[in-house]
Amino acid sequence: MKTKKYLIAIAIFGGVLFMAQAANTYNVDAQDTAKIERSKIRLAPRG
Repeated sequence: MKTKKYLIAIAIFGGVLFMAQAANTYNVDAQDTAKIERSKIRLAPRG
């Protein structure tokens, strides 16, 4: 019973986060979404 309550709470919380992210991307200007920035993280070569 406890596990079921935790899973429901996590599902609701995830849904709220998803809706907030979707609303955030909906309100962003088209110029901001068209610009793609390269990652500045450099990985060390293997070896």
